[in-house]
Amino acid sequence: MVFAPSKHFQEINFKLANILFFCFPISFLLGNAVTNIIIISISLIGIFTFWKELHLIKKDNIFLALFTFFIILLISTLLDSWENPKNNHMYKSLSYIRYFFFFLAVSFFLKSGKINLKFFLISSFICTFSLSVDVVYQFINGKNLFGYYGYEKSTYHLAGFLKNEYIAGGYISKFFIFSLLFFPFIFKKLEKYKSITLIFLIIIFFSGVLYSGNRMPLIIFIFSMLLMIVLIKNLRVPITIGFFLCSIIFYISYNNSEKIKTPYYSFYNNASSMWKNLKKYAFKEYPELENQKGIKFKHYFFDQDFKRTPDGAENSKYKMMNFGSGHTVIYITALDLWTDSPVIGNGIKSFRIKCFTKLYLPNRSCEGHPHNYYLELLNDTGLVGTLVFFLFLFLIFRKKLLNIKKFEEKEKLLLLCLFIIVLNELFPIRSSGSFFSTSSSAYIFFLLGLFNGLKKIKI
Repeated sequence: MVFAPSKHFQEINFKLANILFFCFPISFLLGNAVTNIIIISISLIGIFTFWKELHLIKKDNIFLALFTFFIILLISTLLDSWENPKNNHMYKSLSYIRYFFFFLAVSFFLKSGKINLKFFLISSFICTFSLSVDVVYQFINGKNLFGYYGYEKSTYHLAGFLKNEYIAGGYISKFFIFSLLFFPFIFKKLEKYKSITLIFLIIIFFSGVLYSGNRMPLIIFIFSMLLMIVLIKNLRVPITIGFFLCSIIFYISYNNSEKIKTPYYSFYNNASSMWKNLKKYAFKEYPELENQKGIKFKHYFFDQDFKRTPDGAENSKYKMMNFGSGHTVIYITALDLWTDSPVIGNGIKSFRIKCFTKLYLPNRSCEGHPHNYYLELLNDTGLVGTLVFFLFLFLIFRKKLLNIKKFEEKEKLLLLCLFIIVLNELFPIRSSGSFFSTSSSAYIFFLLGLFNGLKKIKI
């Protein structure tokens, strides 16, 4: 006999799930510990509520593809741990399976029609709007609404009420589209003010990202606006006007504030030189340095006989690139490590350990992760795991987007917005946090769970 909760307990579970969905955006402001509690709670309640439906995943290619991805991650980690017992990360790969159940739970909750997304949109709006306003106020007045001064430990970053956690721009770029849906979805009586409200909100959110000093989130914000202009016809006019006004704000701020001009100018210079350096140094072999393994490469120049020479010597054999933001040398290191195990990868969070094996080469560096989702997936799960993950994405997108005409207007709008948000998060050339970190994985699998489960929503 299969145990299943009674209808009374199911209703309690749905109420708890609604509360947890409301708390999800808030948890990203409170830290990974709170986010993990939310993830585990949603997963457990989901499994308990939909126990009878779990057998259906065996017939769903989407769930099977994702499950295969997690199995590949386990296998790659096991193989690496077998080869290098001191680098055993099996417990990390096993605990990471929680995101598979998290995806299942979010999908099932959305399909049930018992989740009122109004609470999630309200939470997203409150958090994103208040943080944006606080950052803008901090930029104008030198301190935020709570009296905390900016630019104390970071020359070009502001965090609002997050104090020294300089993630305000990243947070706003993740949740601002959900926040834009707050008024058209909830305050339907204010339909005639929808356009002006959307324009105002776009300006506030853009300003929050701009003045936070987080440069890549600003690129993602702009990319989001362009996608919304192309894909969402009924909001095209206010979004276009908002985008135009944001361009004016950026132009004025850039030309009147060194706090804005300096980081964005350096960002442009770093980005323009990155591809040139990647093309020049990535996959470059140094057979003459093989006997130097285990010795960190010194950042000085060598002559033809491998004798130390002054920096800038004309006969220098190894030219060191300008590190800039440091991402280029990290990307080169990640590509090196991937070629060592291209099929199955090196296992979860292996970059931080394996990178030390490449430090005998010039233009290599070590960090906690490769700072790019694609490079990290290749490094940790190999080509096989990366392809399986994108097969999983393809199956979800195909299933929903091919049937978009069957959705009602509000479901269609939310579906397109979710599609845009997922594309933004997986923007291939962006620098990013670790794919396997709590904040990134929680956000990605929550989005995909919403996208997969979207059917008839309740707002």
